[in-house]
Amino acid sequence: MKTSLVLALAATLAATVSLPRDAAAETLTPVREHVTPAVRKDVVAAIDAWREAVVRQDRAALERAYHDDLSYGHTDGGVLTKKQQIDRTISPDRDFTAVDVTDLAVRAYGDVAYVTGTYTFHVKPKGEAVRLAVLPGLDVWTKGPQGWQLVARQLTRKPQ
Repeated sequence: MKTSLVLALAATLAATVSLPRDAAAETLTPVREHVTPAVRKDVVAAIDAWREAVVRQDRAALERAYHDDLSYGHTDGGVLTKKQQIDRTISPDRDFTAVDVTDLAVRAYGDVAYVTGTYTFHVKPKGEAVRLAVLPGLDVWTKGPQGWQLVARQLTRKPQ
């Protein structure tokens, strides 16, 4: 009995370990949305306003998009405040020619919305060609007197 159990566990572990990354990703369950159409529309509008502000390097619009308590986690491990993130975005060393958002899912609970998606930043360092940074992430948006504002974001990189 013990031997059968050990062999069954070993076989299960071997099948899991040998599973290719792409195949493992295909088995994941997509995030289900939990949001009214009106709230989803408002949150997506806030995301679109943020995207436009990034591309235009519009400091005032970024100030409106980000909550004062912003915690912005980057793939390099840095976690920036509102001021630090705005300064990092508005840089003379590079431009963002576009920011695309795909796989967007919104889950709203009162005045808080959790948003998952993949952000594709089209980054053009000065004197170089445009590069793409494809970064899945989790956002937390909160609704207050100034509307929906980003209060937290954590970006990550997809496995190579």
